Amino acid sequence: MTTDITYRSATELLADIATGRQSSRALLDSYLAHLDSLNPALNSVVTLDLAQARLKADLADTAVRNGLSLGPLHGLPITIKDTFEVLGMPCTAGAAALREHRPAQSAVAVKRLEDAGAIVFGKTNVPTMAGDIQTYNSLFGTTHNPWNLALTPGGSSGGAAVALAAGFTSLELGSDIGGSIRIPSHFTGVYGHKPTHGIVSQRGHIPGAPGDLAEGALNVVGPLARSAADLQLMLDVLAAAPPAGQPGWQLQLPAPRPVSLKAFRVLLWTEDVDCPLDQGMTEAYHQLRLSLEAAGVEVVQGAPRGASLERLFAAYLLQLGAELGVSLPASKRCFMGLMAPVLRALGRVMDTPQHADKFYQGSAMGHADWLKAHEAGLRLREAFLKTFDDVDVILAPPTFTTAFAHDQSRVISLRTLQVDGQKRHYADLYKWIAPATLMGLPATSAPIGLTRQGLPVGVQIIGAPFADRTTIKFAECLAEVVGGFQAPGAMG
Repeated sequence: MTTDITYRSATELLADIATGRQSSRALLDSYLAHLDSLNPALNSVVTLDLAQARLKADLADTAVRNGLSLGPLHGLPITIKDTFEVLGMPCTAGAAALREHRPAQSAVAVKRLEDAGAIVFGKTNVPTMAGDIQTYNSLFGTTHNPWNLALTPGGSSGGAAVALAAGFTSLELGSDIGGSIRIPSHFTGVYGHKPTHGIVSQRGHIPGAPGDLAEGALNVVGPLARSAADLQLMLDVLAAAPPAGQPGWQLQLPAPRPVSLKAFRVLLWTEDVDCPLDQGMTEAYHQLRLSLEAAGVEVVQGAPRGASLERLFAAYLLQLGAELGVSLPASKRCFMGLMAPVLRALGRVMDTPQHADKFYQGSAMGHADWLKAHEAGLRLREAFLKTFDDVDVILAPPTFTTAFAHDQSRVISLRTLQVDGQKRHYADLYKWIAPATLMGLPATSAPIGLTRQGLPVGVQIIGAPFADRTTIKFAECLAEVVGGFQAPGAMG
């Protein structure tokens, strides 16, 4: 059973902490009591640092009494996805080999949150090395969806999304290369934001390897919350020039283009022959269109200019293979390169995951071939961006289905799903997230309601480069007509 405080927004809580109406320590204790009640069933939070958290909460309360501010997140207890290094806590990324990894410093993004006054009291569960769209590993086990424990909450930020949906925290820090913020947000009914590539540092995130300095070519780091306003609050703290660009560069994101819902020009892209949606999501997006039009929003339905989901997905898999292949031994990369034409041939005569050969091909690419692939991706991006001459945001599904039953029986490449009586390849789950990832565009995931079966449906709000404030603002305005976050029935 929840208490009101556990579901209050970060914005509200911070206002009360600043004026002394709410103590940081009491808020932390409320989260911990709620955690003790519900986390055994959900398995969302997997590591705690209570001694340090209580000490920092007490110091935050003392600062308030003395009229001092520790920053925009003063005294706010939060949890963090266990792919981020946090000083004083283990960082395992769900991998047994990292069971004893204790970082010497916090990840850059975590440090920005801590320097703003946030108190990290726990780490949330992830798939092994963040490598799945479900959340389970040999160290901590399986994380369950609070809407239905038999279903996955998604991944890799699955534990993070559950912590928010269940009221264990008001903010979370996630990462996204394969929909890892957007899909768990969609599956659990919370908000998540995949920022424009490069505006939030990835240093201190695993994978890559502990101590790596390079910023990944596709991966991003971003906030999750229960409201769009809280997403913006957190992004304002996180967004900055990367460490290598300081002090020469400064980041200033443009203000949102429209500021009221009916002023937005919207493209609704929910149909593609290459990846049709399940019936429940189709119905939800039909109702979304009706609600937007009733609110006076100009909505055009169709695909972005010249966009082909199939072509964008192929380009994404090629670059994804190249980025993930870096961590593989040279012998395995060579083997995957040899397998690529075999998979391509099999795809002509068998029902295999689409463009699996592209991922294998990318894993074995040399630098010259990667440069060519990158250039091809940039050309696709240039064509795609012309759409934003006519619209402010593109609304698309985060994936083709709602939360599905846990499936840990086979390797990812062999998994399938039954959707509306049809077999779908597990890899198809990544298709709708591919465009924004490939092109480094901001994409906000926002809840729009429930299916007839009572499962959350989210929408992916894609914007032009650096239009992060615009996509988040649309998500905030959208709540006026769809209602925003609602607590899972079992949690409320």
